[in-house]
Amino acid sequence: MTMSLVQVENQRKCITMKELAEILPLGRNSLYKLVGRDDFPKLTVGKKILVPVAGLDKFLAENSLK
Repeated sequence: MTMSLVQVENQRKCITMKELAEILPLGRNSLYKLVGRDDFPKLTVGKKILVPVAGLDKFLAENSLK
């Protein structure tokens, strides 16, 4: 059984910095400062930074204004 691109996209576990920039209304430098925080969820593979979707959701929920 093959999966469509939509199904694959819905099951992705991580996003790239470029995709993060499309989600959050921040400039490039601000995104890299955010990702550089110790409490921000990220994976580094070589020079590539990946952000786990579940970790990002949790981080935003815990750090949003109430």
